Amino acid sequence: MAEVVRGYRALLRLRPARLLAIASVPADFADWLDYTAIIALLVFTYDAGPWAMAFFAFSLVTPAIIVGPALAVYVDKWPLKRVLVLSNLGRALTTAFLILTPPPVFVIAAAFLRGTVDSAFNPARQAAIQATTPKELLGEANGLHQAINQVSKIAGPTLGGLLLVFLTPQLVFGINTVMSLIAVAILTITPVARAVGGLDVPESFRTRLFAGLAEFRAKAELRQALIFAAVAFFAFFLYDALIALLIDDLGMDAGLFGIAVATAGAGGLIGGLVGGRLSFLRPLRVMVGAALVSAIVTIGLASLVLYGFAVPPPLFLAAMLVMGGSTSFMMIPYRVLIQRDVEPSRVGRVVATGESVITAVMVGAPFLGALIASIWGVPAAFLAGGLVLLALALVSVARRRGT
Repeated sequence: MAEVVRGYRALLRLRPARLLAIASVPADFADWLDYTAIIALLVFTYDAGPWAMAFFAFSLVTPAIIVGPALAVYVDKWPLKRVLVLSNLGRALTTAFLILTPPPVFVIAAAFLRGTVDSAFNPARQAAIQATTPKELLGEANGLHQAINQVSKIAGPTLGGLLLVFLTPQLVFGINTVMSLIAVAILTITPVARAVGGLDVPESFRTRLFAGLAEFRAKAELRQALIFAAVAFFAFFLYDALIALLIDDLGMDAGLFGIAVATAGAGGLIGGLVGGRLSFLRPLRVMVGAALVSAIVTIGLASLVLYGFAVPPPLFLAAMLVMGGSTSFMMIPYRVLIQRDVEPSRVGRVVATGESVITAVMVGAPFLGALIASIWGVPAAFLAGGLVLLALALVSVARRRGT
């Protein structure tokens, strides 16, 4: 019996998987550089108020909910390389439009259009990971892409902030456009062919549109993973936007906020690399374990603050590291399950449907967290998030024992 080869070295020896990961570096960095530059353009060039920023935030999250599932029909229908190249080309064009310094309403419209393009790119990338990676290396492949995303999430805004010290937002948009074009160039030489299996048969658009939802209905483990991920991210976002306020409650210096964000990102990076090695055989167990650890840390931190105990910065940052890492431990097993168990002809629609559900569930969490914080204090929102995670993990364990 042939020995199963695992590990990141084995993954990177595969040319298609290696090129796909390399292309993801400029693609993901361009995402976060754009985010920083658009905010700078709205706030510092146009002096936009809170309503403009609210609509900007709306433009970022709604495409995944309302447009992604429809575009995923074509992700599964067209050649994968075409979707990957066209989506990054679309990113480049929408970013290049912002160089013209359009009025705020067009900036927000461009952000919505870019989010629409992203809602096609992300399912296509997940399908491409499935197509370019042997099953035994799917954990490592998703861990590597999660790590790339986390590095860009840490370094992208930081680099964007530094560039904006010396350059105008328009020049940063120019750099972003070039980065998206670099991703296009790499993807054009990346061998990506849809994996064999699950012949694509003629179907009506409506049948194709709801194929992702049908897959979740038909497969219990996949459905459980989606529900688990959606509830977990709802819990995370109850307190995610309140970290700066918690730091203020602790009487710590405002400079700690940037370090805390970077530490949480580093946790996501470590979680991506470690989670990639653990996620293949028992994905749901990894998700439950991550929720349980994150719940204990979050409840512990919130309880210390609620009862007036001093929390030294190293302890606070250690909590941020664990809380950031748990998000990666949540997403990687979920994605591995999809790529392992879903036919190649449907994987894009399953990914898009899952993203739509998760985003729709968690979009109201920051408002509920703000309501909890305004009534009972900021630590209460962290406590609520931790308790939701704990209940989620315990219910999942009880269900598994009962089956």
